[in-house]
Amino acid sequence: MEERYGGIWNLSLGQGDAVLSERYLPALDLVTVVVKRADGLLSAFVLSKGHDPQWRLPFWSATEVPAIVETIADADRYFEAAICRE
Repeated sequence: MEERYGGIWNLSLGQGDAVLSERYLPALDLVTVVVKRADGLLSAFVLSKGHDPQWRLPFWSATEVPAIVETIADADRYFEAAICRE
């Protein structure tokens, strides 16, 4: 675990997965993350802060189940739609 953007970052990746992009949106206090999965597809996450009374800082966690997409452009379209729902 580490601190990022004012919260505890605990993004767990599967074996062979790697973060392709991470973007903090300070005006919305959200983070978008694209992970290249071992199977070649991409997972797109929108993270928001969730508070836990046992910890001083909030935890970053996915707002919903990550989208499985084929391209970065698909991930960007997902992020636009997901952020509008926030």
